[in-house]
Amino acid sequence: MQLKLLAFMIAAVPTVCGLIARVQAEPPDVVHVSDASIDAALGRIGTLTAVCGCDSWSCDGGCGVVDYACVPWTLLPELAGGITITGWIEAGGAADTSRNTDGSLLPLAFADRQDMTVNQAYAVIERSLNSASSWDIGGRIDILFGTDARFTEVPGLELERDGLGSKWNGNSSYRLSAPQAYVEASVGDWSTKIGHWYAMAGYETVTAPQNFFYTHAYTMAYGEPFTYTGVLVKYDVGDRASLRAAVHSGWNSFDGSRERAGFVGGASWTSADELTSVSLTLTTGDEINNVNAYSARTLYSIVVSQRITEDLTYVFQHDNGWQQDDGGAGVDSEWYGINQYLLYHLNACWSMAARLEWFRDDDGVRVPNWAGNTGTPGSYWETTLGLNWRPGTNLTLRPELRWDWFDGVGNPYSNGQSKDQFTASFDAILTF
Repeated sequence: MQLKLLAFMIAAVPTVCGLIARVQAEPPDVVHVSDASIDAALGRIGTLTAVCGCDSWSCDGGCGVVDYACVPWTLLPELAGGITITGWIEAGGAADTSRNTDGSLLPLAFADRQDMTVNQAYAVIERSLNSASSWDIGGRIDILFGTDARFTEVPGLELERDGLGSKWNGNSSYRLSAPQAYVEASVGDWSTKIGHWYAMAGYETVTAPQNFFYTHAYTMAYGEPFTYTGVLVKYDVGDRASLRAAVHSGWNSFDGSRERAGFVGGASWTSADELTSVSLTLTTGDEINNVNAYSARTLYSIVVSQRITEDLTYVFQHDNGWQQDDGGAGVDSEWYGINQYLLYHLNACWSMAARLEWFRDDDGVRVPNWAGNTGTPGSYWETTLGLNWRPGTNLTLRPELRWDWFDGVGNPYSNGQSKDQFTASFDAILTF
């Protein structure tokens, strides 16, 4: 063995010598780097991380010296078969100027307590559909723990089939829910989703990273469904439009003791220059009303987004819902409103936005008062100003100021003592 190794080394000598001679005869090009560039790079070595956003000097819109620094980090690698496990943790706090002794901020929803809370400890187990494949199969399971889980509990899953008791949640604030659990398949431009999934109406959603503001609009919290259970079919009309239709078991229900089939459909379109997008949603079917009986409920939602400049975007939303015999035979109810958002991207770290909402609870059946009871008809107004600070691609801090006021009969705020409420709040979202 030693003789063979020695013979190999001797035979390789001419080849190595030839390579050396070639390099000497044809030296590689020399890359000249200026002293200023070297100094700038050395000055930023301490800021090169796996995230992108602010560095210790300024928010200049850049991501550091190397492009790969803009890729968000993930806690777990992709598993076999393209399965990913991702999520986030959201925690925040809110307070109002009235110094309400019971700590309630109702009728604000989600961030409805004067307290520090963990709103969402959220995990997503998913195999996304491969859009480049002619056909594919995927699915998703969402697990939500925190104070926001209260709003996504449904009969037959987290709650008993009659909706009156919880199967496993004993704490009144911190709950555990599964707001999504579905399988999906695609063939060409068609895709089908079967299971439990988030509703499609409106601009805001339950998942914190998809919203600019910490608090939510009345329209989202009280005028729209959170989830459906059923079969959803989607058809992509080219690259810029899609149609969708579904049969579901009712608003916010999984396997309730009383269910009737409903319909939801919609369409989405984006302009060729990607500056304008429009989304339309309509849902209709029999739902349990305020006298514990079934009657027809219908809701439509229109969302228009217009990018005015490279950094400025305007969003308009209009919802209108109504239910027959909601207060008994011949006593119908209606709710409707307009939401407007103006969002401005300042730089890589900072964004600012304003929201102005008018929500009309015409018959006092949608929005609860400070004690959690409905029966306060009128118009709910709110305006919210907020900032998003992203020191890295995985971390977002969202401070905001909000003023709510009511035009109607009664005082829905501050233990029934006020027609308005001023709140300051903030939260932090860490994705992984």
